[in-house]
Amino acid sequence: MLKPDYKNGIVSFVNVLLKKFGSGLLHEEYKTMYEILAPELEGAEKVIVIIIDSLGYNKFVKLNKKINFEKFMRLSSVFPTTTVSAITSLMTGLTPQEHGLLGYIQFLREIGTILNMIDFSYPGMSNVSYDTLIKRKIKRLPNVFQDIKKEGNYAGILTGSNIANSGLSFLIQKDASVLTYYTLGDMFALIEKQLQSEFKGVLFVYYGMLDGLGHKKGPNSYSYEKEAEYLLKELKNLVERHKSKNTRVFITADHGMVQTPRDNNIYLGDELRKFLRLPPTGEMRMMYFYLKAGKKNLFKEYLNEKFEGRFEIYDSKDILSDGYFGIGKLHPETLNRIGDLVLITKGNFAFTYQYTGGEDKLQGMHGSLTDDELYVPLIIL
Repeated sequence: MLKPDYKNGIVSFVNVLLKKFGSGLLHEEYKTMYEILAPELEGAEKVIVIIIDSLGYNKFVKLNKKINFEKFMRLSSVFPTTTVSAITSLMTGLTPQEHGLLGYIQFLREIGTILNMIDFSYPGMSNVSYDTLIKRKIKRLPNVFQDIKKEGNYAGILTGSNIANSGLSFLIQKDASVLTYYTLGDMFALIEKQLQSEFKGVLFVYYGMLDGLGHKKGPNSYSYEKEAEYLLKELKNLVERHKSKNTRVFITADHGMVQTPRDNNIYLGDELRKFLRLPPTGEMRMMYFYLKAGKKNLFKEYLNEKFEGRFEIYDSKDILSDGYFGIGKLHPETLNRIGDLVLITKGNFAFTYQYTGGEDKLQGMHGSLTDDELYVPLIIL
């Protein structure tokens, strides 16, 4: 099983920006990435980082045969390979064990329930919001915007108008200068405007619609590949037309994605109650299990008997101590949010727990540690 490389990944990349515009690297382990990228940032006063959700490195290399970006490298994402964990790392410079946002569905001891961490709702019930309660109970995370602004520089994010005020945005974008777009064309127009404007600092741009398309149709679909190809071509042309000498643009991603055939998606439900004290949390391709006393071995036996060959399962504390969740000081709630066991799927298998019975049948997923999910591009323009 692959393991995230936090020294050569999206976390160390963001720390390079903190070294350039903020108060410095958060960990000495990120020096190697700084030495690699420092020459690229020499003379740069303005940096724009475009994050394309779910654009894996392998998919990018395939598409780049038509697009011809000349300068790029491979970065490691985080574990789990999911937006909540990876985007939080990009917005904070922290590893998952440091920031404590460890999956799409997460148990929050502070309020005693499991929640969808994007919009602060119970899984499958987006109309029932815990928004007010969450904002009272959970501390917002320190982030790169605050660090960069503290040094007198600009720090902003351009993001979709539909997610600018989401629960996750609330937690990780405190004090950011927030710009919003409504359509892809609007995003291109605003990037062009920012390329032509004068500021010293960093602007992040987040594009999440490729991820949504990949979930619905899969990353191997013609639609996904055409969307990604068009997006990359237009960004390349836009930057080449308008980038000034003191500007550096990076295009990267939070994680990749794998095609998950419906026959490989296993639905779980009430049969797990005899083993678990909470519903599973995490993702469809990696799950945290909170076990009843004395049920650990029985639960492992049950999974192996029913679904052998489709997953690996580990004690959560072992995965933590082995460095899969990163380096640095643990967030106060990390141990409470990873359960007793971690299930990580193999190949293109998935497990969907039926919280309500109305869960979507997705064609593309992420969260596990395959090559297609773990590695993302860093394109340098």
